[in-house]
Amino acid sequence: GVNADAVSHHAMGLVLALARQLHLARDQQHNRYWRPMISDPAQREDDLCGQTMLIIGLGEIGSRLAKLAKIFGMRVLGVKQDISRHDGIADEVHAPSELPRLFSHADVVVLCCPLTSTTRNLIDQSAFSAMKSSGQLVNVARGGCVNETALANALTKGQIASAAIDHFYDEPLPVDSPFWSMKNLVITPHSAGETRKYEDNVIDILIQNLDRLWSGKEELVNQIL
Repeated sequence: GVNADAVSHHAMGLVLALARQLHLARDQQHNRYWRPMISDPAQREDDLCGQTMLIIGLGEIGSRLAKLAKIFGMRVLGVKQDISRHDGIADEVHAPSELPRLFSHADVVVLCCPLTSTTRNLIDQSAFSAMKSSGQLVNVARGGCVNETALANALTKGQIASAAIDHFYDEPLPVDSPFWSMKNLVITPHSAGETRKYEDNVIDILIQNLDRLWSGKEELVNQIL
């Protein structure tokens, strides 16, 4: 896609930011606070090697994210509608019906799926209850895939450790939203797909499709219908 690289890189960046607590470091920089070493190992920054990432939506973006996660030594579980069609990057690929069981195995859950009638409110209270209390949620899909009331409860009550969200129900996010003040939440303003190469990528795909049409090929790049 036009911005598949950008979105997958953004997702991996958010995963790293949560693991290394870069958002907290930025807050400390703003407050001119040099944090001492943390004595409690459970409160320290973490590394990704050996952790399990659950990617919901193993399409073009999800598959690219899986490759990035493998570079960091992560185990990757993928979820997609048609499990017979995948590139083999993920260690395991499961149908959506397996999600309730998979949540408890994941250290990081990343949403890369489209918003449909089946994915709306996919991450709800039951999903958060099934996740690890040390788990993290990253959403670079549509805001409607996550129930925001359940998300707020999960973050404030410690059902999960942290989250990073790129898209919300209402945008811009209202100034009175409780999400703004949550220290265990990273917010990006629906910018996962932004890249300096966007226009060039659009032109490249246009040229490819014109060449395909000129040569009589019926299937186009990024064809929807």
